[in-house]
This record gives sequence, C-alpha cells and structure tokens, in this order.
Amino acid sequence: MLNLTDKAVDVIREVCNGEYLGLRIMVNKGCSGFSYNMGLEETPAEDDQVLEFSDVKVFIDPGSALWLTGATMDYVDNSSMGSGFVFDNPNQPPAPTTSGGGCSCAMKSCG
Repeated sequence: MLNLTDKAVDVIREVCNGEYLGLRIMVNKGCSGFSYNMGLEETPAEDDQVLEFSDVKVFIDPGSALWLTGATMDYVDNSSMGSGFVFDNPNQPPAPTTSGGGCSCAMKSCG
C-alpha cells in the first residue's frame, strides 16, 4: 500500500493538530497522469482503507487505493521551488508523447 516518509507523517500530525482524525488522499487519473487531492477529515468513510503511521491516520477510498499501491508520499521544503507533499508513484502512467494522445474533452466540460 502507500508509504509515508517520517517528514510527511510529522507534517500531517502538525496540520491535524488534534482537531482532525486524519488526512484523506484521493487520486484522479487524467490525460496528463495522476492528480492528488488531500483534505483533513474527522472520520473515515465506511469503505475507506485506514492506514496508520504512528498516531497519524490516512484515509483512502477504494478507487484511489488501486493507484497508490507501492507509492511513497514525502514532504519537501525547498525555498526556491516551494514546499508541499510529493508522490513517488510507480503506477504513474507515462507522459503522452504526442498531442491528442487518446484524451479528449468537449468544450463544455473543459471550460
């Protein structure tokens, strides 16, 4: 399943600050690969996988769990590039090599 670095666990603990039970991680697969969404939660959903890292909990829905197997989440603090969570995910699809690589969307849905 998903692995977290010690730094990621420390940051999640600090952000939850005893007010939230854990962090939800959601994965969306799109034309340019994966996008990750996160949010603080007070309770897991009924079908969530609940991962525990010391006193930190991470909630993952069944669809996202498929894409997070073997992935590692870290927290980087780089003053020139900013700071935030980063994922090293072996499931990440390769970047498209040509334009129109099989993804399309209607103007209505693309805005």
